[in-house]
Amino acid sequence: MFKAKKKTNEFDPIKNELNLSITESTPPKEERVIKETLIAKGTLLSGEISNESDVLIEGSVVGDIRSSRSIRIGREGRVQGTLTADKITINGYLQGRCEATAVKILSQGRLDGDIHASELSIERGGIFNGNSQYTIEKAAKNTVGSSKDNVAPLLSLGSLEDSAKVTNSK
Repeated sequence: MFKAKKKTNEFDPIKNELNLSITESTPPKEERVIKETLIAKGTLLSGEISNESDVLIEGSVVGDIRSSRSIRIGREGRVQGTLTADKITINGYLQGRCEATAVKILSQGRLDGDIHASELSIERGGIFNGNSQYTIEKAAKNTVGSSKDNVAPLLSLGSLEDSAKVTNSK
């Protein structure tokens, strides 16, 4: 028995040296970790969520949600409150307000409320009942002082009749 241990001990330093040389020769990999906060189906959350990761809602939330990345409301998701994120995707139900760079309402989605975004898309079957307002993108929005300043760039685009002609000509 002692001889077997000595033999394995004799080989261990060689294995360790081999492992060290292999480890030293390959640079460490930088892994991109995607973080996501999940509110699962059957969960009822009352309160405020604020984080720097993606948020996926399959349950029910009563309150405001802020994310520096994206918020997605799944088919079973129900939210009553204000959503603030870079991108918002709705495939469930939202009663409240969206503030984002881009808002997308998918075919099973419904939004009853207001949208403040620079991009808005609604798939066939998606429902939007409320008001939408074009906003300047995030970086420019932070430098603008008052809401009157936000209107000036829109007025320079022309009257509503001119924009209707452009829309109808497509």
